[in-house]
Amino acid sequence: MIIIWLHGGFPSIGLRQRAVETYSKGTEIMYRQVRQFLEEGETLAIATIVSTLGSTPREVGAQMVVTASGEILGTVGGGCGEAEVRREAVEVIRTRKPATVRVELMDDIESDSPAVCGGIMNIFVDPWWKDPAAALCAELTNELIRVTDEGVGGVVATVVSTENCRNVSVGEKCLVREGALKVGNIRNQELIQAILKEAAVRLDKEECKEVAIPLPSNSGKAQVFFEVIPATRKVIIVGAGHLAIPLVKFAKILGFHTTVLDDRVLYANRERFPDVDEVLVGDMAATLREIKITPFTYIVLITRGHQFDEPCLREVIRSPAKYIGMIGSKRRVKACFIRFRDEEGIPEELLKRVYAPIGLDINAESPEEIALSIISEMVKVRRGGKAQSLAMRS
Repeated sequence: MIIIWLHGGFPSIGLRQRAVETYSKGTEIMYRQVRQFLEEGETLAIATIVSTLGSTPREVGAQMVVTASGEILGTVGGGCGEAEVRREAVEVIRTRKPATVRVELMDDIESDSPAVCGGIMNIFVDPWWKDPAAALCAELTNELIRVTDEGVGGVVATVVSTENCRNVSVGEKCLVREGALKVGNIRNQELIQAILKEAAVRLDKEECKEVAIPLPSNSGKAQVFFEVIPATRKVIIVGAGHLAIPLVKFAKILGFHTTVLDDRVLYANRERFPDVDEVLVGDMAATLREIKITPFTYIVLITRGHQFDEPCLREVIRSPAKYIGMIGSKRRVKACFIRFRDEEGIPEELLKRVYAPIGLDINAESPEEIALSIISEMVKVRRGGKAQSLAMRS
């Protein structure tokens, strides 16, 4: 393991960063570029931040691709630490053996540099290449591209260190998709079963993380990094009134696939929503019944009246949606929930899933402010935040 101590800030090092703007658009484009390099016969190194301590310039899961000539795509934070990771990556490419770089961002106590974070990053540098005897990387890259194309989500599990483990090597990896191992070179069945279980947790939380996995049969353990490729997050906005317009814009900025549904073609149309992915016109409750809802679906009920909201809520309340929010006053929401519970037998635990009144408590008034409070609540649910929702206000 290499340890780097950084003092006095991040200097400019003038590295050539090819296609960083494209890389930053997401995993899909990154792996398409990796596939292109592999097909051209290049050996690459993928540097991934697998753990951090304290304040750091990039988050766990951030990646940088390095070529044999030292060109880089993406960033793990810039400065001297990234330069050292780049140098180590070139050596990893030469030897085709993975390595871990520990970057300690230690600032001089009297420095006023805003660029220094003062934390620690552990970065795993992994060689990727393609030849007849080592087709794994090419197969994995192709499968990752399919995962992103289809929007189903997946998890890449990579062994980053081992302790007293037989039949387990650093750098072994596999891809888990839809609960099954799709491609990989991990041979230890005990480890595979543990990875399948942990991958489901990571995907549900949309959280990249390094996890210590005990292997009782070996009396050892493996440190495994779980890289999460989230499924496409979709938001279904039911009701195409004034509030839906800024809500679609916010959702698109945050990367949601957006659908607007209304029973009025005068409102639900491309002229009002030029950026939306899908516009649906029809009976709102009946149309919702036909839409596939997954744990990555967010549902926002903002129709023009409770006579429309309630039938729509009835259709989705038992769904696996990640988020269900419904507009309305606290009094009207309470009356709706009493009817659902007492007259229709809907369990209290299902009613508690519904964020109603919808949105965070930011005293919003305008359509744009209310849309901001709704999208912020969706982010809160996704990330496990603690901001107060209107639904939880006494």
